[in-house]
Amino acid sequence: MSGEAQSLTRRAALTVMAAGGAAWAFWPRRSRFQQAPAGRKEVVYWEKWTDQEGAAAQRMVDWFNQSQDRIWVTKLTVADIGAKAMVAIGGGDPPDIVGLWSYSIPQYAEAGALLAVDTLAGAGHLNESYYTPAVWQLLTHEGKQWAGVSTCHSLALYYNRAMFREAGIDRPPRTIAELDACAERLTRRESDGRLRVCGFHQAIPDWWVYFWPFVFGGDLYEPGARGTPGRATVASAEGIKAFEWVSRTAERLGRVPGRAFASSFNRSIGSADDPFFNARVPMIMQGPWTANFARVYAPGLEYAAAAMPVDEAVYDEASPITLIEADVLMVPKGSPNAEAAAEFLLFTQRRDVHERLAMEQCKPSGLRSVSERFESEHPHPYIALHNDLMQSSRARIQPRTRAWKQYNDMMIAAFEAVWGGADVGAELRRVEARVQEVIDLSAERLRRRREARLGDPGEGPQRRGAATTQEVEAQRWSGAATQEGA
Repeated sequence: MSGEAQSLTRRAALTVMAAGGAAWAFWPRRSRFQQAPAGRKEVVYWEKWTDQEGAAAQRMVDWFNQSQDRIWVTKLTVADIGAKAMVAIGGGDPPDIVGLWSYSIPQYAEAGALLAVDTLAGAGHLNESYYTPAVWQLLTHEGKQWAGVSTCHSLALYYNRAMFREAGIDRPPRTIAELDACAERLTRRESDGRLRVCGFHQAIPDWWVYFWPFVFGGDLYEPGARGTPGRATVASAEGIKAFEWVSRTAERLGRVPGRAFASSFNRSIGSADDPFFNARVPMIMQGPWTANFARVYAPGLEYAAAAMPVDEAVYDEASPITLIEADVLMVPKGSPNAEAAAEFLLFTQRRDVHERLAMEQCKPSGLRSVSERFESEHPHPYIALHNDLMQSSRARIQPRTRAWKQYNDMMIAAFEAVWGGADVGAELRRVEARVQEVIDLSAERLRRRREARLGDPGEGPQRRGAATTQEVEAQRWSGAATQEGA
C-alpha cells in the first residue's frame, strides 16, 4: 500500500463512533463456546447477517473450518457493524475480516482502514476478468480492489401472473408507458376513493427511490479522477424526466391517497403482510430474495419476474437496466491474522463456495463464470434472469463516493417533495447543489489528510495507530468525538 493509504486517522474512528451512539455497550464479545480448537490459528470474522442469511454464512464458515486443519474462523454477528468496525480498526483492535456493504468501500479505503486485495498472498486471480463488470466496480475504489464479494443482487420487476390474466394482460411491460398502462388496468379503489389495489408504486418499497433516473438513461454521479471530486448529476434532463414521471404517478393515484397507501406498508415488506404477497401491489421492483420470502409467506402465489421497464428512448432488450449491489468481505488494516484471513477470503471467492452461499440466500452470482448446476439447482425459479441482469452492460451501481449516504437521504426527501407536488427541476437542482457541496468538502478534507500523512512525521502510522479501543471509548464518552466527516 502507498504511504497515504496506510493509516487510519483517529478522527475517522471517533466520527463513526459518535454516529454509532451507545453501540459500544453492545460490542461483540467471544464466548467460551467460540474459541478455536487447540493448534489452530483463530480468524475473527464480523458479519451483519442474522436469521436465514446468518445461518447460511455460518455454514460457509463451517465448510472452510472442515476443509483444513490450520485455521479456525469464528463468526460473530455484529449489530451496527459499520460504526463498530471503523472504531475497532482506528483503535488498533480490529477483527481479522469483516462483512460490510459495497457502499462502505470508499469511506474505508480513503480512511486507510483496509488492506488492498492485491497485497494478499494468492489473490492475483481476483481481478476484473473474474467478476461481473458491475461487481468489479463495487469492489474497487481509486484503482484498487479492496474487497471480495460475498453475495450480490440485481433488481427486477416481479408481477402477479394471476392478476395479469384477470386484467387481460398477456406479458410484462417493457417500457415506462407500458408499465403505466398495466398499472392503471390493475388499480382498484374503495368507494371512498382510497386505494385498495395499486398496480405499481415507485415507493413500494421505498428502498431505491434514487433508482428512477437510471431507467430514463440518466445517472446520479460522474466520478472524478483520483484526487479530484466527482460530480452529482441527478438534475440532468433524464433525472428531471424520471421525477416528472413520479409526479404524474402521484397525480394519477392522488397525492394524499398514494402516499397513505405506500406508508401503510413501510414495515410489511418481506413479511406475511407484504403488499405483493397479498395482492395489494401486483407489480413491484424487488431483489431475488423475493423468492425466499414467497415460499414462506405466499407459497401459492403465482408470480414471475422480468427486467425493469425503461423509457422507450433507451429500451434495448439485449442490455437491460438494473441496479447491482453487493455484500463484501474485507481484511481491515491491523488485522492480527491477516495472512490467515486472506486464506479465508480466497476460499469464499471460489466459484463453488460463492455459488453455494448465493443459492442458500437465493441470490445470483457475482462472477463472470456461472456453472450450469448453479442455475439448474437454484431454488429461485427466475435466477437466470437475475444472472443475466448481473452481466448486463447497463447494470448500474450506487455512486462511488463517501457522500453516498447523505446523497441517498437527500434523494428520499426529494422524492417525498416531488410526490407532494414540488417543482421537479427546482427540487433536483437543489439536491444536486447540496450534494456537490458535501462531495467537494469531503474531497478537500481527504486532500488535507493525505498531505498531512506525507508531510508530518508526528502524524505518521506509529502515532495514529497507538490508540486502543478503550482510549477511543473514553474519548467518545467524554464528548471528544468530532462531528467532521471521516
